Amino acid sequence: ICYSYKWAIDVELIATIAAHGNSISVGMNQGYSAVLLPQLMQKESLLHVTDDEASWIASLGVISNPIGALLAGVLMEIFGRKTTVKLTSLPYIIGWVLISLSDNIFKLYAGRFISGVAVGMATASYVYVAEICQAEYRGTLSASGPVHVSLGVLLIYILGFIAPWQRVAAICTLCALFSFIAMCAVPESPPWLASHGRVTEALQALIRTTMFRQNEIKTNKHIQAVKNLIKTITRPTAWKPFIILLLFFAFQEGSGIYIILYYAVNLFQEVGTGLNEFVASIVVGCVRLVMSVVGAILMKSFGRKTLAIISGVGMAISMAIGGGYEYLYSQLPPTDRPLAWIPLISVLGHVCVSMIGFLQLPWVMNGELFPLSIRGVMGGLVASLAHLFIFTSVKTYPNMMHSLGSDGTLWFFGVAALCGAVYCYFFLPETRGKTLREIELAFNPQVKVEHDEVTRNTYTIKSELSESNKYLCDYADGEIDIRPNISSSTDELQSPQIFTVEAAYGIFHTKSAEKL
Repeated sequence: ICYSYKWAIDVELIATIAAHGNSISVGMNQGYSAVLLPQLMQKESLLHVTDDEASWIASLGVISNPIGALLAGVLMEIFGRKTTVKLTSLPYIIGWVLISLSDNIFKLYAGRFISGVAVGMATASYVYVAEICQAEYRGTLSASGPVHVSLGVLLIYILGFIAPWQRVAAICTLCALFSFIAMCAVPESPPWLASHGRVTEALQALIRTTMFRQNEIKTNKHIQAVKNLIKTITRPTAWKPFIILLLFFAFQEGSGIYIILYYAVNLFQEVGTGLNEFVASIVVGCVRLVMSVVGAILMKSFGRKTLAIISGVGMAISMAIGGGYEYLYSQLPPTDRPLAWIPLISVLGHVCVSMIGFLQLPWVMNGELFPLSIRGVMGGLVASLAHLFIFTSVKTYPNMMHSLGSDGTLWFFGVAALCGAVYCYFFLPETRGKTLREIELAFNPQVKVEHDEVTRNTYTIKSELSESNKYLCDYADGEIDIRPNISSSTDELQSPQIFTVEAAYGIFHTKSAEKL
């Protein structure tokens, strides 16, 4: 059987879809409170909640996200990216089962909190996808995460319109189970395997053959690994991306993206749209899904910075229009307002432009900017802080609406989005078309060979490993040697060889063509 370069791309696509199966559950979890709370506040509801309890139901699905993100960061380094993505399904299953069986507020609280842990752990999916993809396709495939999230949001809005909240939670359990099963069929991240000395397995994950028998070299370097981690975190390649991403996430939450997601039905009740609020939320969910696909496509043709600026400015304009309308007509009942469709169009415009930049880019770039030796830990830390921002915005939204009014709240979102666009113009790095190695070096152009040795970037494989045939790939009808050309000189044997997914696929593609 002749394996082709196109086949490798197909594997990337399949693995991406499997990994982001958890992202569908993320969307379901984030959109669930929008359909749950209105049902709980109906007179015929068996379980009644106060406004304060309702805000806790919404925010408890967020407050535990940082715990999951930090947990995922640790698990990714110890057990690998694939295993962590699989484990993400377990809190989802437990949380959704608890919610579906809830007969009091405390079970509901517990279910939301536990499922929120899984939302935080879902950051592992972005790291996994970033590492298995070639630079040419990484942007589009990474951006498919928000596409899956948007699909989950749309599904939950539709289910909430046609079914009671307990049954909706039970259906969500099936989605989490599907994610776990799907991840069993895809390979582990090749860079993570290579960084742990399992080079043969890394190549097998790239080319999907089982021609080798693994001879692992077991070492005990835990203390040195901790020292290397501390040294790496203090380098510009660690703290610069950390600050950039943290501020990007702050502007993202300030722009109201997740408030619209968590409080869609309640928001439409506040501003009035001329439509049934549940129908309006479904319309928003459909638009969100379509625009997430558009955003993934645009990611391949336009730079990250360009998309972020356009997204921020577009969101600011949308919120300025919506806030202006509310300022003029908020004192009138929704049925007496002229052009009652303007608030809906304003929210739809905000959702549309957010999906091409501000919503997806911080999560995508969290899997791109950090060196692989600390990508799991630092990515988990950034994601945990981002979820704290989301919790703060979701929990304080009711108070913000009471203090600022609907017009002031929308204007606040617009100002935050505009400030975010300015920030991205000056500080956001461009990563489109770059390998993860090139992105790392951009934060420290003067990096030395010794730094490569210390950080043990996942793409760095020492020349000495070539003495064992770890780079030799045998195929059914012949042999394809994708080992780098290595001189026998002492100096060259002491310098590391940089091994990237792109380079491995390139050599494999070239030598496959030669054999044909």
